[in-house]
Amino acid sequence: MNKRQQAAQQARALAQRNSTAVLSTLSKKLGGMPFGSVSPVMLTDEGHIVFYVSDIAQHARNLSQDSRLSVTLYDHAEKGDQNTQGRLTLSGHAQVISDAELAERYYQRFPSAQGYKKAHDFKFWQLTVEHIRFIGGFGEIFWLEPEEWLYPAPEWDHKAALSMINHMNEDHADACALILQQHLNGSTFEPGSVTMHSIYPDGFHLSYDEQVYFIAFETVATDGKQVRQQLVELTQRARAA
Repeated sequence: MNKRQQAAQQARALAQRNSTAVLSTLSKKLGGMPFGSVSPVMLTDEGHIVFYVSDIAQHARNLSQDSRLSVTLYDHAEKGDQNTQGRLTLSGHAQVISDAELAERYYQRFPSAQGYKKAHDFKFWQLTVEHIRFIGGFGEIFWLEPEEWLYPAPEWDHKAALSMINHMNEDHADACALILQQHLNGSTFEPGSVTMHSIYPDGFHLSYDEQVYFIAFETVATDGKQVRQQLVELTQRARAA
């Protein structure tokens, strides 16, 4: 793997583990001045950005007039210099989408968002990623190409993904707990306390006590069989540890 491929992989992992983003739009009220806001975001399988906002939100109003958008995600420094942490800016054009499967995936990723279903002014938007700026730390600075950032759509659909997720939560809760335990270097979790929330070609999300963690696969999975193989390998590795 060359440096650019490694940077693209690191950038994807950063986006997967950080779900709160700064959305930068061009202000309708302020005559085109940059305007920043904060929103939960989710990646599509390919790597575009999905978010769910009210029509009355300033960034939604701005996007309705000018669809240009930048989304910034970053690792938070627990202490010391924030500039040593990775950060990522994804830019392109955003539009309102109507996709029932993506909506269900979003609600699964952010369960509290289901409370907004009854508010008819909330809509899903998608940023189609056109430009990628990734800084992994000092001296690790890249403009990545869309073909380096985006993944092909996997062979499984939402129904198949739900089946895999439910299978892990219902039949392999102990494996989920062990995988997270190894990921966090030794914290102990009771079976059933850790829940899987997503499956992506590059990994999956586990939650514990309202905290969400992204577990990366060793290699990108394109079908359900490869997902199962990697989940088995991660479980065996965690048990051995």
